[in-house]
Amino acid sequence: MKKTWVEVLLELPVDAGLRDFLTDNGLTMPAGFTWTDAPETSQALVDALLTCPDVTVRDRVAAKLRASVELGDAAGKQAMFQVSTGNAAALSGLVACQSDMHRSFWLYAKHPDLFDRAGDVDHFERHGGQAQQHDLGVCRRPNTSEPAMTGLRQAVSSFYQREMQCGDRSKAYVMERSPGVFLLSVHVKDLAMLQLEFEGDDLKRRVGNPNIHSVLEYSMATGVTRTLVRGGVKYHQMLLDAFAEHLLGVKVDAQRIKPPTLDLSVLSLGFNVPAAKADGFDVLQVKSISVLSPSSALKLDCTAMASSDQRCVTDLLQDEFPNENPLSRGWLVTAAHINLYYPPEPGKMRPKVVTIEVTRKGRLNLHKFNAEMQAQLESYLVTLGILQPGQTLSAHEVPPDVETTNQQPVYED
Repeated sequence: MKKTWVEVLLELPVDAGLRDFLTDNGLTMPAGFTWTDAPETSQALVDALLTCPDVTVRDRVAAKLRASVELGDAAGKQAMFQVSTGNAAALSGLVACQSDMHRSFWLYAKHPDLFDRAGDVDHFERHGGQAQQHDLGVCRRPNTSEPAMTGLRQAVSSFYQREMQCGDRSKAYVMERSPGVFLLSVHVKDLAMLQLEFEGDDLKRRVGNPNIHSVLEYSMATGVTRTLVRGGVKYHQMLLDAFAEHLLGVKVDAQRIKPPTLDLSVLSLGFNVPAAKADGFDVLQVKSISVLSPSSALKLDCTAMASSDQRCVTDLLQDEFPNENPLSRGWLVTAAHINLYYPPEPGKMRPKVVTIEVTRKGRLNLHKFNAEMQAQLESYLVTLGILQPGQTLSAHEVPPDVETTNQQPVYED
C-alpha cells in the first residue's frame, strides 16, 4: 500500500496505540494536548511533525508510519490473521481494529515479529504466480528443531558464498500456514552496497547489505512444493535440496511440475452452472475474457463495464459483433475472470461477489479461498470440463504415484 506519512496519520484513529507510538519515537506535544480521535487532532499531529525541530525524529516517525501500513489491504489482512493464529492477544487486537490499515499499523507497533512474518506470507501470495512447483516425492512433517534449521541456514549461506560471494549471514523460519502446509522463509545477506543518503540535514555515504528473500511452500499431504527464489533453476534447486535434506531428512531428486494447459473454450458460451445457482449465487457473469487470434498475432482483452448490468462479456461481444465475433471464429480463450454474485444482504444495495481467475496455462486463484469455498468453486470448473475431478493445480493437489527409490535417508523417524 503506497501512502505518504501524512495520509497515514490522517487516516489512523487517534488512540492509545498511536499516542504511544508517536511519543516512544520522540514526538513531543504541547502541555495539555488532548489526545482525542477527531480530525483536528490528526491534523495537529501532522503539523507537529512538519514543524518538529529535530529532523531525525521527524524522518524516523515518517519512515515507520509508511512501513507500518504495507499490509493495509485485503490481502495483507489475510496474512496478518494467518500468522496470528495461536496468539490470542494478537487475534483479539486485530479484530478490534477499525480498518485494514489500522490492523497493519497495530500489528507493526505491538507485534513486530508477527508483522514481519505476515509480510513474508503476503510477499509469497502476491508473487505466487511466478513460483515453480516441484514434487519431492516424500510426505512427512518438517523437522524445525534448532539443529535442523542451523543446517539449512548453513547450506543456503554456503551456496550464496560460492555463487555470489555473499550470504555469510542468513535468517530462516518455518510456519504452518494451514494444517499440513508449511512456509519456509529465508533471508540472506547480499553484497555490501555504498549508498548516498541524507541523515537529517547531513548527506552521508552509508554501507548497507540488501536482503535476498526466498520462500518455499510445502504440502505434507502431497510432497509438492512451490518455490519463489530470485535467480535461475539452480537457485530453486538449492533451496529444495537444503529443505529436503535438513528439514525432511532425505536427499531427493525433485521433479518440476508444469501446470497442464486448460481448455477454456466453454467460457465463450458464458458460465452456465446450475449448481452455482443452487448454492445461492444470484448472478453468474464472465466479467472479462482474453482471446488470441488463430495466427497468434493479435490478442484482445475484453471486460464488461458496470453499465452492462452484470451481463456476461461473451453476450456483449455477440451484441457488438454479430457477424465478426472472435469467440465464434475460432479465437483461443487464454484467460477469464468470472464473477459470482450473492443477492444483496438486507439493508444493503451492493451484492457480495466471489471472483474466479483462471488462465489457459493453469493459473488459478482458488488457493485464496477457504477449503469449503475452494472445493465449491472447483466443482463448478469440473462441471464445465475445465478441471478434472481432484485437479486443483496447487500444492494441495494429490500427485500421481512417484518413484522414490532415489531417496537417500539422512535420518529415520
